[in-house]
This record gives sequence, C-alpha cells and structure tokens, in this order.
Amino acid sequence: MSHFSCTMHHGLKLFIVSMTIVISFLANETFGLITPNFHLAASTKQRKTIPPQPSVSLSAQNNNNEKTKSGIINDSNDSLFIEDDYSSTRRNALLTLASATTILPLLSANAAIAATTSNPSSSLETLSLGQGQWTPKKQQQELQSNNSNDKIKIPASFCTYASRFLLQYDTGAQSWWNALELKYSLLSEDKRQMKLGRSFGSFTRSLQLAMEDYYDETTSKTSTVSFYNSLWDIFVSKYVTDNDKDNTEIRRQLSILFALLPPQDQPISKIRSFSTTTASQSAVDLSSSSMSSDVTELLANDLTLLLPKPYHCIETKDDSSSANYYTIEPLISTYEIGIGEELGQTAVTTPFGPLSLEPLGRESPQFSPFTYGLFALSGSAACAVTHSFVIPLDVVKTRAQTNPEEYTNIFQGVTNVIQGEEGIQGLFLGAQATLVGYFWYGLSIYPTYAFLKRFMTQTLLSPDIATLHMNDIALVGGALSAVVASIGLTPIEAARIRVVAEPDTYKSQGLLGTMAIIAKEDPNQGWKALYSSFPSLLTRQVIFGSVKFLAFERTCEVIYAALPSLRDATWTALTVSLLAGGVSGALSSVVSQPADSVLTYVAKSNSNEIATMEVVGGGKQKEGGSVGLGVIEGSRIMIEKEGWTSLFRGLGSRCIWSGSIIAGQFLLYDVFRTTFGVNSDALSQIYNIQI
Repeated sequence: MSHFSCTMHHGLKLFIVSMTIVISFLANETFGLITPNFHLAASTKQRKTIPPQPSVSLSAQNNNNEKTKSGIINDSNDSLFIEDDYSSTRRNALLTLASATTILPLLSANAAIAATTSNPSSSLETLSLGQGQWTPKKQQQELQSNNSNDKIKIPASFCTYASRFLLQYDTGAQSWWNALELKYSLLSEDKRQMKLGRSFGSFTRSLQLAMEDYYDETTSKTSTVSFYNSLWDIFVSKYVTDNDKDNTEIRRQLSILFALLPPQDQPISKIRSFSTTTASQSAVDLSSSSMSSDVTELLANDLTLLLPKPYHCIETKDDSSSANYYTIEPLISTYEIGIGEELGQTAVTTPFGPLSLEPLGRESPQFSPFTYGLFALSGSAACAVTHSFVIPLDVVKTRAQTNPEEYTNIFQGVTNVIQGEEGIQGLFLGAQATLVGYFWYGLSIYPTYAFLKRFMTQTLLSPDIATLHMNDIALVGGALSAVVASIGLTPIEAARIRVVAEPDTYKSQGLLGTMAIIAKEDPNQGWKALYSSFPSLLTRQVIFGSVKFLAFERTCEVIYAALPSLRDATWTALTVSLLAGGVSGALSSVVSQPADSVLTYVAKSNSNEIATMEVVGGGKQKEGGSVGLGVIEGSRIMIEKEGWTSLFRGLGSRCIWSGSIIAGQFLLYDVFRTTFGVNSDALSQIYNIQI
C-alpha cells in the first residue's frame, strides 16, 4: 500500500503538470496565439516567404534545414534566424503525450480502486444493530423538530463506549472505520487523529439519537429500566451467539457498557447473568493508579479499543437504599465535560471519546444535471449583481493602468473621471460588457469547479490521495474552470477595456458594435483579433481562479475550526462566506496583478502599434502584423519601457475591487443557492439508525 500511495503521490504531480501543458497546447491550437520567436541578430534583412510546400517525410525534413512547415525559409545571406513555427507546438504535444502516457495507466488503475472505496459511508447501511440509512439533512431536521421534548437523555459515556463496541464487533461499522483510516492514512498524525475524532463523535451522536428514538417508540416511557432492559436484549441478540469464539469477551464488554449507566437505570438481572463477580470476590489490586493512566492514554490514541481484561464489573450494594448496582474495577473516571471545543467541533468530552452535537453527515454522493444548472444560475446571478456594484472601481483601475500619469490613486481617479467630459456617467463606462461578461463567468466557473472537484476526489483519485492533495485539487479545479470561463470572457473583456480607455470612440457602439470593430481591424485575423489578449487573460484568470477557490475554502476551514458554532445559524454561515470571500479576493488580486496589467496593456493598444513595438523589441509577430502577447512577453516589454513597478500599477484599487467583489460573489452565491434549494444543507445527508 505504501508503494502504491507513493506512486500516486508523484502521479498527481504529473497530472498537474500535464494539465498545464494541455492548457497551453489547446490555446495554441485553437486560437493560434502562441507564435514563433524571432531572434534578432547583428543585422536584419527582409524575411522571404514562399508558398506552402507539399508535405514531405520526416527524414526529408531532417535533411533540409532550410524548409519549414510554415513556408518560411532562411536566406543564406540573412543573419536573421527564424525558429520553426511549429517546433514549439510539437514539443508541447510530445510533452503532453509523454505525461499522459505515464499517468493514464496509473489513473485508470486508481479509478477502479476509487470506485469501490470513495464512498466508505455506504457500509454503515449494513449496520447490525439497526437499519442504517442516509436521509436528506433538511428532512432529518424536520423530523427532530417534530419529535417530543420529553426524550430520555442517554449518558454520553454510555454512547461513546457503545460506539467503540460497534467498531469492534459490528461488521458494517468496522468496514466504515477501516475505510476512514485508509482515507486519512497519508495525513500527519495530528490531522489524522482530529479527523477520525470528528467522525467518531458524529457517529456517536447518530447512535445516541437512534437510542433516544427507540425509547420514544417503546410502549412505556415511564420506566427507563425497562427501556435499558429492552436495549440490552437487542445488543445480546445482535452480537452474542453460541458460535462466537469471542463470546466471553463480548459478554464482558456488554456488562461494562451497561454498568456505565446510572445505578437506578442499570438492568441488574441482565448484567448479573453475564457477570458473577461481587465486591468481595474482586482480586484486582486497586491501589495502583498507573494502570488507569496507561489505559486512558491508550483509549485516547485508538478510538476502537475497549477496556482490557483487568477491567470487569462487580456487584455492590448501596448502603443508603439497600439496592444493588454494578461498578467497574479498576476504577475509571467517567467524567463528562460540558459542551466545548473537541477536535475542532462542538462536542461533549468523555474518557471514551467525543460526543458531537451534530450527527454523522456527508455530501450527497450524486449531483443531478439540474443541480449543476442551479449552481450555474446562482453563480451567474451572483457575479452579475456584484460586478454591477463595483463598476466604478473597475473603471478607475483600468484608467490607472492605461493612463498612470493622471490616475495615481483611487481617490484621484474617481475625481478625474467625474470632472472629465463623461461626468459621473464615466464611472459606469463598459457596464454592458461587465454585466454580460461576468454573467457568463459565473455561469461557467462555479458549476465547472464543483464538477471537477467532485470528479477528482470521488472518481479520479483514491480517497487517501485525494485527502492528502485537497489543496492541489482545489488549485487544479479552479484553474481548469477558469480556462472554460476565459473562452467566453476574453472578447467581452477586450471590448470593455476599449470602451473604458477610449469612450469617445467606442461608447456609442455598444458591446456588439465594439466587438465588430475589433474583429475588422485586422482582415487577416478577423474574429481571432478578439482573442489577442487571451494568453494574458487566461494566465490572470487561471491564477486568480485557482487561488480564489483555494483561499476561500481554507479560510472557511480556519474560521469554522476556531468557532464551530458559526455553522449553526444561516446568517453566521453567510458572514463567514463574506469574510472568507474578502480574504480570497485580496490574495487572488495580488498574485494575478502582473497578468492583469499585461492584459490591459495589450487590449488598449491597436494591432499596428503592438506590431511595431514587437519588431523593434525583438518580440514575435504573426503574419499580417497582428500580435498575441503572452504574459511573459508583455511583462518584458512593460518592464523595459516603464520599469517593473508597471506590473503592479493599480494594485491598491484592484485589491479593494477584488476583495469587495469576491466577498459579494461568495455571499450572494450562497444566498442564491439557498433560495434555489441547492445550498450545503440541501445537498447534505444525515446518517440515522432505526433500532
């Protein structure tokens, strides 16, 4: 198992590298934007072109260094060396193929394993104690709210020891726990214990609720003794058989379990039938406390262990009431510390483990296409609304990048726009493009991320690998979903920047009119001119999208780990989304700022200007004069002309803009998901047991 895990650990890294290569390869093949490099030597002469040559064999190509697939040849007297137009593409293709050849067999084998182990909770449906089933969380909450308030309160120590008993002797509970241990096996010991402890506490709560519901279903609620007698009979019928080789040990553990009850609730006659030891017959040395401390430490480290054989039940008599009851010797503390923070969750602490206030839950194992459609609708509404509120900030940010001399800071930028020819309406330039573009952005990125994340965690990778690489999964999922969003966002963003940078020319044209003008500027490229900024926008969106989702999810985890009670109310959960979204937006804007600056730099310049700068600067140029700048090339030109600080121009306003908009996005996304009935609670299931 360790060899396989190590192989998959490196396999995931290869997968991430492969996807990066695929993204760049597809961008090049689809849009033709990654163009050949022209290396300027001592002297430059005019390039010569010839009509495309008929295809030749590979050996012929190797023997003829002058011919290239693009139809460009080298003049023997020309010192300008031109690299093969498709050599970079071929290298990318070979790298992609090599990576895929390496990792696909691993992923195929892993997918078969993941299919059988990715859903460990399914084994709980075969619990012997009762019928285990997963029900929608909202349905379970409604049932609990309708139940009577006079339920019996099962002691926490009894419930936690009963959970240990099931993990030892119930095959369904054993299978579930073994799958969890495998899932968390690659984590550090502290994280592993914390996650196992949370699952144990939630499972114990499900068990406690099941026993309380069983009490409600009994014919008489007046006698708790009769209830525990009935519960004893169920445990005995399910787990004690004549053919059981471990029958004696099971009897001892059942006696200990029910001896944990208060004296007045113990099924005395039932325990007596399994345990014949009295206080006078006890031969255990009770003077030593080292045994108790050692056992306590062992129980804390392994939630499946039960009290070892020196521990047993003895029957004693209460002098005040003359009633018999059972105690456990050697003495062990059965403390129950009120409600507090235990393993990052709200729980009651006992010597046998935590008892959570929330039952065991899971995300619904399958999402329907309708669910993903509601994700898309929620995302599009959230993005369109939030972007409409920050259009003025976006205008100032774009002006600061295109005209830094007049827009040195956000406050001066707002003043200059209002005092300009456009007046206050200038703060809403490009509003149409902004709303349409980010309607598409939300429509595409949120359902795509949800699908890719679930696909990687549930199908592509085994549970242990997926658990170890949750950060990587979030990064890859965010990056790939950003690629999908960028395909539709690029032409709209190009039109928006033109309108904001040159309102006199493009404001009256509208979104479609501006896009049509851009497409007609270079007859050789046509509609591809709308994607001239695709490399830099793709780079920005991939960086921004991956960091955005990762930072949001980890910030939520940190907040909920510190204050688990914030999950309980809707308004507190939405507040967490708002705060985490603000942090996510600020971090994402910082890491993606250079790409955003290059994007604006490319979009504001017309094709002829860029072509001139590229030839002079030793850059790269397409046939016909149009250019597709990548983030590296654009950064180089900007640094050469304006210094490295130009890459971070407008960072302050963009941080405010991104923090505000991403906070609003996640807040409204959760609000709309709640409205449409596809929020986390609606897509969650609760484990319950019918005894």
